[in-house]
Amino acid sequence: MKQLRFSTIKPISLFFLMDIDIKPLTTPCEIGEFIVDKIRGRVAYIHGEAEEIAGFDIPKFIDGNLGQLDLPIEDQDILMMLPSGEYKCKSEYIDEPGCSDCYLITLVTEPPALEYT
Repeated sequence: MKQLRFSTIKPISLFFLMDIDIKPLTTPCEIGEFIVDKIRGRVAYIHGEAEEIAGFDIPKFIDGNLGQLDLPIEDQDILMMLPSGEYKCKSEYIDEPGCSDCYLITLVTEPPALEYT
């Protein structure tokens, strides 16, 4: 399955999101096809440290397969592209009060190295 790449947009009023086509903060030199597979969630948010780095919580998908959001975390290939760099991310489906039927996109964190004493 093709890697899902996204960026974010500058923070703006939600009233304007419906009226204009907003460009992501950064785009790759080559943009591939955006495949919209059927997924179980309705909305996605950038969350946690990924949101702090991005400066905003609304992802702007660039290309790849949206079905990456539903894969098991170990199989996901999701990349956040920002002017400050590229960051591997993961997606978790949440269906609870406050975040119903949504995906939270967070940074992939490496497990801590084992220390031998």
